[in-house]
Amino acid sequence: MLKKISAVGVSCVTALVLMLSVFASPASVDAVTLEAMTSAAIECIISHEGTYNSINPNDCGAVSVGKLQWHADRALALMRKTCEKNPAFAEATLGTVFYNEVMSATNWNYRTFSSSEAAAAAVLLGSDYGVQAQDETAAADVQNYIISGQNMGLTDAGALVLYADIYNFGCGIASRIAKRAASYTGSYAAVTLDDMYQAALNDSYGSNSTFVSRTNKVYAHLAAMDWDAAAVTTVATTTTTTPANTFSPEGAGTYTVHATSLNMRSGPGTDYSIITQIPDGAEVTVTETNGSWAAVAYNGYNGYCSMDYLVKGAATTTEEMTTTTTTAVSTETTVSTETTTTEETTTTTTTMVTTAETTTTAEETTTTTTTTVTETTAAATTTVSEETTAAATTATSATAANAALSEVIVNDSYATFYGDINCDGSVNVADAVLLQKFLVGSVQLNLEQIANSDCSFDGTLSSADIIVILQHLVGHYTALPIL
Repeated sequence: MLKKISAVGVSCVTALVLMLSVFASPASVDAVTLEAMTSAAIECIISHEGTYNSINPNDCGAVSVGKLQWHADRALALMRKTCEKNPAFAEATLGTVFYNEVMSATNWNYRTFSSSEAAAAAVLLGSDYGVQAQDETAAADVQNYIISGQNMGLTDAGALVLYADIYNFGCGIASRIAKRAASYTGSYAAVTLDDMYQAALNDSYGSNSTFVSRTNKVYAHLAAMDWDAAAVTTVATTTTTTPANTFSPEGAGTYTVHATSLNMRSGPGTDYSIITQIPDGAEVTVTETNGSWAAVAYNGYNGYCSMDYLVKGAATTTEEMTTTTTTAVSTETTVSTETTTTEETTTTTTTMVTTAETTTTAEETTTTTTTTVTETTAAATTTVSEETTAAATTATSATAANAALSEVIVNDSYATFYGDINCDGSVNVADAVLLQKFLVGSVQLNLEQIANSDCSFDGTLSSADIIVILQHLVGHYTALPIL
């Protein structure tokens, strides 16, 4: 018997959603095709993102464009894809200088648009070529959002579509919320749309009015959908399945792309959807191959690329220079600076393995060593000494002198895996080393890497984040970031 729902303090929309959630059983992925979930997710995302010719010239430090508001590097990829459909039209629309930048730029991490650039980009993206490029890219991107949720273990269609919408808002946020929802139910497979919704409202972003409004709207829409098993005759989730018996770790390693633009696909074949495009010269991580196709990780994306356009890099050796002292660290590395004096070198008690060149300062005969990380696959328990932690703190003391660091925008919506700064799928001392190099200004990080670095979750990057990573490695923190 239907119970009456009090109208006091409850909007009509919320009341309708609650009633629907009582009577409607959770939609099952087995009853809804991947294409149907992708279409529903795109519909939800577009409702609060933009139109084909929408341009946000400065969205948290970089441009966002199009109906899904592709941001920074992804905006660049979409613009380039549109230009490639009709180069002459694109150059005439953007102007030669702007067009050449779109076709040759390596990143737009901090690229904002002037008013004239925004106007030109809006015309290009609103054209037939821009519409086609956005439709293709949206289908591939959003399908990949859903596949990401499936890879985590989510199985409910409504939960997956809400996850996809949140993923578009911020992939790190989506991962965190899915993890919270799984903590309610005991497993990702048991998470329903209602669980994802409650986890979203209970997340730290629950105080963000834009996020809450967006989540409420999507939840109401999904709860009202009639995804009944009897209404679906075809299940089209097989495109995400890779024949495990044909792939092996043999051939895994770091490869370089040798192609103008290499497609990363959702499966090992040209009939699978395109997830993203990888530029010529980019380095990718291959985890397994079947001789023709490789399982690839690149810039936060995971998919498959043809082996025909991948060249394996030379194996890294550790025989060029080895300095062994008393304290063992399982990853056989240490955090160091580029200004180590002879006296400091003799008092450091941490194992160092390096392939970097060694230079000598003539005036002081001081050896300066630039340390690069050589990762090991040993599964031994990581031991991080007090000396290592102290070295990390000392190594980053130059942060205050790095004027550029104060301009860094840490946006956690780009986080994919906290602590995984080099985006290789794991957290280890190599990530601490990379962050240290960024803090002293010797390397640059993209938006995803910067977001993954904020392990203390305070909106800034400092030596405290390095220490959190090291403490995580010895088990002091069981999960990152520390909240």
